[in-house]
Amino acid sequence: MKQRYKAAAMVLAFLCGFMLSCSNNSEKSRIPDYTKLSRWDRTLAMIRTMQRQPLGNKVLALYKSTDGQTEQENEIHYHLQNILVEMGFSVEYWDIDAGITPEEKLAGVRVIISWFRGASMADPEAYLDFIDRAIDAGIKYIVIGNFGAFQYRLEKDKFVEPARLNLTLSRLGLWYSGNWTDDGSLLEIVSKDSSVVEANGRQDAAVSAFYYYFQIIDKDLDVYLSVRRKDKDLPPSPFVVTNRNGGFILANYVYRMENGQVVMLIDFRKFLRHALFPRAKQERIGILADLTHEQTKKICLNIAEQLKRTQCTFEVIEKKDFSGLLPGDLAHYTTVALILPNAQGLNPQVVADYYENGGSLISLFGGYFVNIAPYLASEPIEEQEAGEGIGYKFAPDMLLSRGFVMQDNDLGWGRGNLKPDKEAVVLGTDNNSEPIVWTSADGRIMTWNWHAFIIPEFIGLAFESFLRVRPVGAAATLGFAHLFIDDCPLPMYNVKKEPLEQITDTDFYLQDWWPQVKQILDEYDIPASTYIIFNYNARVEPPFTGAEFFAAENEASLRLARTMLDEDMDMGLHGYNHMSLTRQKTEANEYKWASIEDMVGALKEGKRYWTAMLPRATLPFSYVAPNNIISQEGIIALHRVFPSIKVISAMYWSGTDETSTEMGPNPQFPGMYYFPRISSGYVDSYDNEKLIIAGATAPGVISHFIHPDDVYDPDRSQGLSWDALKTSFRRILDFIGYHYPWMKWKNMREVYYRLSAQDEAQFSFTWLPGAGGANRAELVVRTVPGQFFRIRPNRYTLSKVSGAKIVYRYTNMPAVILKADKEECILTFQKK
Repeated sequence: MKQRYKAAAMVLAFLCGFMLSCSNNSEKSRIPDYTKLSRWDRTLAMIRTMQRQPLGNKVLALYKSTDGQTEQENEIHYHLQNILVEMGFSVEYWDIDAGITPEEKLAGVRVIISWFRGASMADPEAYLDFIDRAIDAGIKYIVIGNFGAFQYRLEKDKFVEPARLNLTLSRLGLWYSGNWTDDGSLLEIVSKDSSVVEANGRQDAAVSAFYYYFQIIDKDLDVYLSVRRKDKDLPPSPFVVTNRNGGFILANYVYRMENGQVVMLIDFRKFLRHALFPRAKQERIGILADLTHEQTKKICLNIAEQLKRTQCTFEVIEKKDFSGLLPGDLAHYTTVALILPNAQGLNPQVVADYYENGGSLISLFGGYFVNIAPYLASEPIEEQEAGEGIGYKFAPDMLLSRGFVMQDNDLGWGRGNLKPDKEAVVLGTDNNSEPIVWTSADGRIMTWNWHAFIIPEFIGLAFESFLRVRPVGAAATLGFAHLFIDDCPLPMYNVKKEPLEQITDTDFYLQDWWPQVKQILDEYDIPASTYIIFNYNARVEPPFTGAEFFAAENEASLRLARTMLDEDMDMGLHGYNHMSLTRQKTEANEYKWASIEDMVGALKEGKRYWTAMLPRATLPFSYVAPNNIISQEGIIALHRVFPSIKVISAMYWSGTDETSTEMGPNPQFPGMYYFPRISSGYVDSYDNEKLIIAGATAPGVISHFIHPDDVYDPDRSQGLSWDALKTSFRRILDFIGYHYPWMKWKNMREVYYRLSAQDEAQFSFTWLPGAGGANRAELVVRTVPGQFFRIRPNRYTLSKVSGAKIVYRYTNMPAVILKADKEECILTFQKK
């Protein structure tokens, strides 16, 4: 018989966890076959394709013996060696005159630095090819002084073509355009960052007397010194720069000789910090996760899906790669999240450096963090076992809502070994008033001392944490609601059954249920989707006989279908019968399909019914899986018979043997989207409210489903009468309307458009502190006009919006919903 979504079963399944097989596909040289992976394995493969490659700690220092340099007698050794070692690097030297560096020498190399004295080389083009390969492999390249590869040494009149030179130089954001002069009287400094370029003396272009014109071809290039040639109508030429691939310092601006002494102009500690550990230009999240631990792995995968759906750029660094992290490596991120049972293998200085340089930190799993506790606004409880907590209550601004307070007196959960430090702000406690979650006094650190994020109803809390620790948090949001009516129209049997013993099921559906539900839909302006089912038989092999859809008097089921279509309802498919399209036997699927061809045969019979009774133009756009179970083979069968179907719906967070899917394209049929359901039923339970708010807070979606026959099922109706269920259902819709008045109910075609449009939008969020003044800042949002996003102004107040319009502003929490009108939206803020 039909199996329905049960919240208790779902929570139990998540508490127990799923043993997920670790895919090794990312370690192979091919792209994983996503069509053969489960949801969570697909997410794991996605994470690993997005990962930063493990980084080495070696610097390859290049010198030229023909310039009079040796391994011990060269500028890198004199001026950079000690600094690099202090930063955690080891330095190896290579004479480029001995030939291009062998590939095996690049093992573990993170950066190549050259500091040549002369411009010639035996084979400069081979050298440029080598540098290109290194940068392509993720190795940074820093040029100090002479580039060293302009001219062929053995052929004095042969120079490298500028076009070839620029192929390499462009990796550093520059384009060489000649215009050389050594007449210092023609030069003037246009801009400079004195903290980087004037360490021990003032930069003076007239004294340096050296100029080439370089164009800037990297919009993210950081320029620390630029010089203008006064006799040419040219933009300022950048002479000291860094970008994501490394850095460049033009000769004559590195140091100056005064009275026989070297006066170093460049502060190399700061320059190397910028070049090797660049700060994130755009909002970017780094997740340090243990994917070998069952619970932290599950939490990481769930978080990754939410970040991907909300267009929050992120990368995952696995525990196995922690040993390669150096202090400064986390500067690449605006927020770092820890999803770890302990800090084993993680150098505390890596976290300390990030914290001390103003980073935002979140810990999402109550672990054992003695060495890094001070950077989590915490103190360790060293002698105490982690233990358990009972119940919870959180502050009302922890979720996107109008003051919804999340609390429970009975849930048991695992506890970590931390307690808040004296300055921390506690945001949630258990039944004994013991802290569960707290922030640092300045709000940029947030620590969760529990293990409960494996439970789906808490995913909104976890996601909101990422927005809370930033000065202003930002994320895309889908911002719509959709209502499914499963098993509708359905076979009717002209029978009386409990609890409606005074009326037949046929009369109830036609005379009471549909007119009253339609009245509610019209009242709340809800364009729901209905999902027709033709039989409840258990046929999984031909012949696919059965006429249950025609069992009712006066073609009641067909009349209801035609009535719904006449009323412009969007009608999808629930199946020829209620057998889930899978060849796996499950609790809900006692009779499994033997082959895809049998599935195809049954679906063809359903299509024959549809086209015989209803206009072909109404063929289904979406499909709801019976029992919320479907396999990829079932989707293949659907695609063959109903190419009109563009949306597949099962469950977002499932329990027992239900199919759970992400919100996004099917890997085999990218034009077909998964749009799973989150909440269900007519009963306005607290469990339903938590799921509704979790979906609205994280992906930004309300996805709810009901059935016509819920009143006949004591579990789904919870023993309530139809009148009581109607009243309760209205309370659910009122709850949604109260907390999310800006969310619009959408039909399934609009749902499909919003999902696919957001995937194509490619959001970026750039935080610019100090823009417009010391106490002001800007958030630049780039996306496609028409897309929705939301901000959480934590330590700033929104004062001006350009390129977007405010859709809704919450007063119970710092949250604003906006819609982009232009490709670039600029939000201006004033510090609180």
